[in-house]
Parts: sequence; C-alpha cells; structure tokens
Amino acid sequence: MGGGMLACVRGAAWYHPRTRPGAPYAVPAGSTSKCPEAVPGAPTEDSVERTSLESRDPKGGPAGAGFWITTALLSGAGSMAAVRFATPLTVDEKSTAALMFFVLPAVLIFLLSAIHRHVGTALAVLLPFVWLAAARDASDGLFLWLVPILTSGLILLAGWRAGGRTVKVVPPAASLVVGLAVLMWPAPVRPADGTRVLLIGIDGATWAVIDPLVREGKMPNLEGCLDGGHRARLRTLPSMFSPQVWSTLATGCPPSIHGIEGFDNLQQDFRVGRIWDQLRAEGRSFGLSGWYFTWPPPSDLGERDFVIPSTLAPDSRAFPPEYGFYWRIWAREVSWRQESVSYLDMGLNAFRLGVRLSTLRGAVVDVAGRRFGNRTPLDQAWRSRRLSAALQGDIFAGLVRSRRPEFAAILFNQVDKTSHLYWKFLRPDSFPEVTEAQAERYGLAIHQLYMEIDRNLGKILRSAPTDVSVVIVSDHGFQAMASRTAGQYCRIRTENVIAALGATADVFGTNLDQRVYLRATSTLEEERERVLAEVGGALRETRVSGETKPLFEVTRDGGTLVVGIAPRDAVPMEAAIILQGEKHPFRSLIRASAVARFSGVHDVDGIFVLSGPLASNAVLSDSLNVVDVAPTVAGLLGLPVSPVWTGRPALTGLSVSDLGVTEYPLPGQSGTPPPEKNQELREKLKAIGYLE
Repeated sequence: MGGGMLACVRGAAWYHPRTRPGAPYAVPAGSTSKCPEAVPGAPTEDSVERTSLESRDPKGGPAGAGFWITTALLSGAGSMAAVRFATPLTVDEKSTAALMFFVLPAVLIFLLSAIHRHVGTALAVLLPFVWLAAARDASDGLFLWLVPILTSGLILLAGWRAGGRTVKVVPPAASLVVGLAVLMWPAPVRPADGTRVLLIGIDGATWAVIDPLVREGKMPNLEGCLDGGHRARLRTLPSMFSPQVWSTLATGCPPSIHGIEGFDNLQQDFRVGRIWDQLRAEGRSFGLSGWYFTWPPPSDLGERDFVIPSTLAPDSRAFPPEYGFYWRIWAREVSWRQESVSYLDMGLNAFRLGVRLSTLRGAVVDVAGRRFGNRTPLDQAWRSRRLSAALQGDIFAGLVRSRRPEFAAILFNQVDKTSHLYWKFLRPDSFPEVTEAQAERYGLAIHQLYMEIDRNLGKILRSAPTDVSVVIVSDHGFQAMASRTAGQYCRIRTENVIAALGATADVFGTNLDQRVYLRATSTLEEERERVLAEVGGALRETRVSGETKPLFEVTRDGGTLVVGIAPRDAVPMEAAIILQGEKHPFRSLIRASAVARFSGVHDVDGIFVLSGPLASNAVLSDSLNVVDVAPTVAGLLGLPVSPVWTGRPALTGLSVSDLGVTEYPLPGQSGTPPPEKNQELREKLKAIGYLE
C-alpha cells in the first residue's frame, strides 16, 4: 500500500459517490485490483485522511470553531502588542481594549470566514499590520514590523493541515493565555528623572467647589497633593481679566509692566520675559500646553522641549509639529474656520500620539451622542469641554513622560468656560428662574469638569518623577452673578456697539461678565491714544432717548477702556439709544433678560497649592497674590531673580545673594499673524462666551 495505493484511494474518494457522510470505504473480498472499487465495508489505513477531507465545508472552512478562536485571539494579541510597542498608548480601560482589539475584530473575522475561510484568515493576518501602521511614529524602528510578521506566522501555522491535526500546533488555550497577557500588560513606567517642576493652571478654579468635592472623595489626586502640601487663597488682579492674570502669573509683574492687556495681544507684545524665556536662555528644557500668548513656538527648541499654544492662537503651529492636531480638533467644533480634517484623521493622530483609550472611547460616545442623540446645546457644551480637558491632559502627560522637560506648565481653561454658563444650575437658590428639573439635569456639570481635571492631575503626576514639585494655581475664583439692572441681567452687545461707533477696524472688544474691555488695534501709540480718547468720549455721551444721564460708565485702565452699564431704575426695552447723534434700538446694543445667560462671574480669590519635597519650605500664609507665583516657581528651579518682580517667592530660605539678579530675555519677534487675525479671534471669543 505505497504512494500509488494512497493515490488510488484519494481518486476513489473523489470520483465515487458516498453512501452516507462519514462512511468508510472497503475493498470487496477477492478483488485483485490495485485500485479497488470503493464500497462500504471495513475501514482502511487511509480512513483518517478521508475523514479530514470529508470535514471540509464547501467554502474551505476548517473543522470546528477552534481554528477561528485561535486566529482571532492571536490577531488581537498581535495588534495590541504592536500598538503598545509603537506608541505610549495608556490602556486605562481593559474592557475598551478587549472590545477594540479582540471582540469587534473577532466578530468581523467570523463573519468574513462565512464567505470563505481564506477571507477571514487574510483579515486576521492583516489586522496587526494595519494597527501598527496607524500607531507607528516616524521615529519608531523598523524592527516593530517583526510583531505583526510573527503574529501572521502563528496564524498561518494554526491553519496548517496535516492529517487532520488542525489547530493542535497552536491550541486555543495557548492563544487565550497570550491574548490575556498582552491585554493585562501594565502601562509604561514613568521616567526616573527629568522634570523638576510642574505648573498646573486651572482657569476659574475656586475652593468653594473644590473643598466639598475633596471631602466627598471625588478629587483624590488633588487631595493627595494637599496631604503634606501647602494651600492658600490666591488674590488676583483688580481686573480679574484672564489674559492679564495668566501673563502676570508667568512674569511676576502686573500688566502695566508686562504689557499684556487683552486677548488680542501677541507674544511679541511682552515687555518683560517669562519663566520659560529665562530657561530657554540658559539652555534648560521646558514644555507648555494651552498657555496664552505662546504662539508661535520658537524655532530653536530642543529634543526635550515642547510648546502647544492655546486654542486662541491664529493657527495650529506647535512643537513638535504633529501636536497641532489638538488645535485643529477644537477649530472643527466652532464655526470660525472650516477645517478640512476628518474625525478619522484626527482620531488617528490622537491614537498615534498616546491619547488614552478612555478618552478615545469618550470621543466616540460624544460624536455619536451629538449626531444621533437628542442633546440640547446645554447638554453638549459641558461634555465637549470635559472631553477637551481629557484630550489635553493625555497629550501633556505623554509629552512629560517622553520628553522629560525640566519645567512643564499646562493651562486648563475648561472650568472657567463651564462655570460662566452653568453656575446657576450649581447654585439654583440664587437664580429663581432655574427649575428643579434644570438643576437636576445640569447641576453636576461643573462638578464633572472639576473631577475631570483631577483625573488629568493624576495622569500628569504618574508621568513625572516622584520627587517633582507641583504648583497648582487659578487666575481667579467664581461666584454667582449678583449685579442686575432693574431686575434684568444686562450685557453689552460689544460687536454692535463697536459697529455703531464706526470703529470695527480700530477697536477690539472683549466681554467679561457685565463689563467690556476695549483696546485700540493700531501699533502706533499716538494713534491708539487718539482712538481710545474718541471712543471713550462717544460712550460717555451715549444716552437713552428722553434721558439725560449717561447709559455707560467708562474708566481707563492702562491701554484699555473698561465699559459698564450705569445703574438705572428701569430697562427701557422699547426705547432708543442715542450714540454719536444716531438712534439705535435699545435691544440692538444691550441684551437684557430676566434669565441669566452667563450666571457665574469672576471672584477675587483663586487657589494655590504647593506639593512635593519642597512644600515644607512654603511660607506659612493662607493668602498669596498672583505676582508671587513666578518668583515661587523660579525659586523651585533655582532661577535668578528678575528686577521687575513685584511679588515674593512663597518659600523660606531663599536669598537674592544665592540666586542672583538678571533681566529675563524677551520672547522675541518671531511669527507674523495673518491679516484676518482679529476677525478670527472675535469668532473664537464668541464661541466661548467672551464676546457678545
């Protein structure tokens, strides 16, 4: 019974009909044929081979589901391993990872295998290559392709058929162990050295919200910083205007010295240097995320530096350049510029640059809820800002971990935006127009943002060395709007007032609570003075028809006009406003309503926290000023004292003789914004509620 006999048996199995599925074939008694007729009877030595042949389905499928279980598990394990080697992706949700890498691909593989075995196998082989191509960075070595190549080899080996020994080479149990091992692979280990100081800014954070959340255990990471750390109230500038305050926090001096007075300023408008400007001059590394007036990044940054400007920057330039995608994501959410970037492209960028799985899942849920859910604008606004904070925190934590700058600073502005809009739902007792249903539906929106910031704080701390010094600050606090005009919530329609003045090209305005900040756009000081004098005079002369008292109160603060509505006994909704001799409907220049649209306003007290090994050296004071922050950070970094500082470090044991005195270098004149910068900035400020 040699090779020829085996060939004859195979030929019989091919040419002769079977009496029943699985029946063996036998040679009739007395037959002398070398290739006997196959008839039912006793089994032959080739029955194993024939059984294997009979088990093939018409589409080439294997026997049983073991092969497909093994294939799906190996493909998922290879895909996830390739991604983990290629990117600092943090698998913070095992269930999401199992769904993304194992469950959904397995379902697709099973469905395609119903078409043909080779189609399902091909997909299983290709998936690890596709995942690696999506996650791989240009700096990753070519050796990473060995992961999908090895996975493909194991899958093909599992499909090898020899005498019916399907899947015995790589059994499902072994592939299950491999898949679970890859799924449970711990997150990347944080660096042992590098970053010395973290400055974390939370725009609008207040102890009035934080303290109850900490007591309830809902901000565990901040609570950990407070244990053994130092806390204080941080008194802000009289204006409480964010661009001025954050610039003071970075320079250690007020706007009259540092030169930044409004959102329309640029980096080259600084008249003094910031903390990171001195670090750069000394050749020391730094990283920035979301800080105002850091656009464009310097062209000579090093391999440990990074700069991601705020979303109010004129364009998406960042360093490293690929991180500009965060700006483009935000740009897509507002109408001021139509970016031709798809959600898929932005998602791939986020995935490649180490955004956490929980954030990616949240993004998918957010997009789906926006497209297919029944969300109102109030339902959506806080969710979008929470997702924005999660994304920003992921990127910053990943950069701190991978680039290890000596100093890194991040500014989260999502709490401020949310507090302006949702404060009345958090404190409904101060706003009788808020219904019980509204308070229940939106009352936790601000808490959700604070808890998201706390989660980001945890990510950042896990990415930094254990001996890092952490400074957490806010530019101001928050409180309920108390000021009304004759029982109405009034807000100046800034753009309409500027247009009525005929000064759209000459003046830039910003709303803050019930005040408006107006600045001349000219680069010539003489021209700016002329414009501000004319605009201020016209506004002081503005009247309501039939009245003699002014409609507006106008004061001068440096190069800024601060405009508010003068107290009055009634709101003449149907009256006309006389501005420069022309009549304008009251409603066209003043928004007045019994319902507060923006119910939260700035408070003078922000937050200050110092945590880390040097917290024991903190000055024992429960109240600091925003001008004290830059000297404190400089003291932690061992930087020299700037002669323009008006504050003091909140640390004991520091002396000028130890640190020295030097004038910090200016940011430089790099970067020219596009001509339409002011119009684009106006649209962006409208989108976040800073312009009416």
